[in-house]
Amino acid sequence: MKNKFLPILAIIFIWLIFSFPYFFLGKSPFPADYQNNFFAPWNVYPGHQGPVKNNAQPDIITQIYPWRFFDVEQYKKGQIPFWNPYSFSGTPHLANYQSAALFPINILFLLPIKFIDIWSLLVLLQPLLAGLFIYVFARKLKLSAYAGLLSSFSFMFCGFLVTWMGYATLGYSILFLPLSLFSILKYVDNKSTRWLVGLSFTFLFSFFAGHFQTSIYFTLGVFGFILYHLVFSKDRKLYVNALFFSVFGLLLAMPQVLPSIEFYTYTLRSNLFQKVEAIPWNYLPTLLAPDFYGNPVTRNDWFGHYAEWSGFSGIVTFVFAMAAIFFKRTKDSLFFIILLFTSLLLAYDTPLLTLLVQMKLPVLSTSAASRIIVLFSFSSAILAGFGFDEIISIYKKNKKKIIVWITVCILPVVLIGTIAYLPVLGPDRAHIAQKNIILPIIFFLLTLVGISILMLFKNKYARYIFIGIVLLTSVCDMYRFASKWQSFSPKKEAYVSVPISKFYDYQNDYDRAIGLSGEEDSIYFNIPTLGGYDPLYINDYGKFIQYVGTGEYKTPERSVVTFPINGKYTPQAIDFLGVKYIIHKKSDGALAWAFPFNKYPIDKFVKVYEDNFYDVFQNKTPFDRAFVVSKVFQSNTFNLFDYDLKKVAFVDDPILGLKEVGSGNAKILKYSANSVEIEANTNGPALLVLTDIFYPGWRAEVNGKPSKIYKTNYTFRGVMVPGGKSNITFTYMPESFLIGIYLFLIGIMGMVVFSVVRKFSKN
Repeated sequence: MKNKFLPILAIIFIWLIFSFPYFFLGKSPFPADYQNNFFAPWNVYPGHQGPVKNNAQPDIITQIYPWRFFDVEQYKKGQIPFWNPYSFSGTPHLANYQSAALFPINILFLLPIKFIDIWSLLVLLQPLLAGLFIYVFARKLKLSAYAGLLSSFSFMFCGFLVTWMGYATLGYSILFLPLSLFSILKYVDNKSTRWLVGLSFTFLFSFFAGHFQTSIYFTLGVFGFILYHLVFSKDRKLYVNALFFSVFGLLLAMPQVLPSIEFYTYTLRSNLFQKVEAIPWNYLPTLLAPDFYGNPVTRNDWFGHYAEWSGFSGIVTFVFAMAAIFFKRTKDSLFFIILLFTSLLLAYDTPLLTLLVQMKLPVLSTSAASRIIVLFSFSSAILAGFGFDEIISIYKKNKKKIIVWITVCILPVVLIGTIAYLPVLGPDRAHIAQKNIILPIIFFLLTLVGISILMLFKNKYARYIFIGIVLLTSVCDMYRFASKWQSFSPKKEAYVSVPISKFYDYQNDYDRAIGLSGEEDSIYFNIPTLGGYDPLYINDYGKFIQYVGTGEYKTPERSVVTFPINGKYTPQAIDFLGVKYIIHKKSDGALAWAFPFNKYPIDKFVKVYEDNFYDVFQNKTPFDRAFVVSKVFQSNTFNLFDYDLKKVAFVDDPILGLKEVGSGNAKILKYSANSVEIEANTNGPALLVLTDIFYPGWRAEVNGKPSKIYKTNYTFRGVMVPGGKSNITFTYMPESFLIGIYLFLIGIMGMVVFSVVRKFSKN
């Protein structure tokens, strides 16, 4: 290809076609159609409902989007989003890895552009960057421009990147992998340290992107590439240098990694070692026909987890990746063959995966094992490029071997077609499989037509026809898959204003409420709640909520805390936790899942808001969020609600020198995500209780002097105050983050020292 920029323009053009609904139709890749149909409070207000394309991405609505919105709001207030006060009675936020609070691209949200527009660009940039990065890497591997395009089309719309695209986290965690490997090869070629610095910063971008498990796979890919070349390359010293800069890159990521590791140790997930989401072997047909078992978009999926198990890279990719494996293998292609089969064995249910789980490795042994399939897709894309160039170079020389290769490719396609017609599937399911193998077979046959033209005519025109058929078929195959999955909704429908959201806007940031649906409204509208949905939350708080419901401190649920509205100690808990508002959907009436107002005194709640669909009741007897008790006992095992918690508190550690406790009152002067300012007036030394979660990193000052925070009433905070008027400040600054910053600076210094030493050694 004479013009080296034409492939880049081709990638951008395909991306623009995919992104057409955003740029030209005023739509966003945020699933507003799903939100307005299925999530409160929007789903009860008429006028915004309609057809829902994809209802298989609830976590975007309930977690990812509101978390990113919270990040931006905190930065606009001039503070780092360390702590989230709106879920789980308070919980770490930056340490919650998927919040992506430190992702550098977040800076775009500070531009004077609507949040939904920046979010849309954040989502849509993933396939573009993936396509461009793998193209430049393929070219660095000395693949032709056409082969690079084939690799690009495959990777930018592969199953992993497409099904997780709407999250804007997992894709970014892996798409820098080809750029990091490109940086290594560029350094080996020209010995310029700037490429090693670029390598280090790909680690930072990956680990800050918001999905630790995928960043681990990114790291395995980079280190595997370096170690492989340390064994087989003559330039071992250069690859050792790349290894050093990879370590520096890991140090750059520590401000995110260390707080997350600390948080992880306080959660239930740290002890859940199990084989989760391993792909069963009978799901193999989806590698060639992604909708063999149906698709959530068309509501006909009947087996498997479509998003978690999607290893589709295109049937054209399969054909040419097989060519790379089948024909003469080079040093470069061999690495990707090894990576392909290793990732396949770790994604599917194999003894190797069982061994990994039994090793009880954090994250790798507790998360969905299938996600390593992204390395399979990446390897397939690169191998397809190798195979494509190999066929063009040998089609005149080794006709018999090409026929054998084509036969080997035909066999799995025939096998999949045969399975689709077997009676074991049942008539309805067989019909789904039969219908969904038609297009993959057509694309496969078109690929064979292109190969046949190349072999039969053997001239430059046949070569160009072959290239055109292969690339166009690949684009159609991958674009069809991606556009079918990714939904676009009108931008104006995202978080559309409804009557009750106006009520939310007038509340302060510390009066808690129950009855909200989840983070999609509590975080977005700054309403503190008692529950939450998150893979990570503080284990002791989950046990406390279990105690509220059952009277026992039991192991909580895996990823969700639901406050029991009809639990054993619910009446005491809503007062103790300072629940001021009960949000009640009128259509719920007195149903089992509605708040049981009839079990409380008639004068306990007063209605403060009403519209056609919602009532809001104010609790007249909640505790203040900060209050002073007159008795303190040391104990960490007790029936908490057997006591009057306005007067009595329990602490885990002894309070030295305390003979008697005074009484008094307290009020919150200022409440923000990372700090709380309180004023207390007491007639003697007393314990101030704040019903926010106890967690390391919170520091207290009483009248300007550091004071110990006691773990109080099982999982909350307490601090001793002297008699008289006192000013108390709670501030959250995790030590793990500070250590991470120091390690980040060590990483920067390491790069600087290496560069200086190298420069002087040259001189």
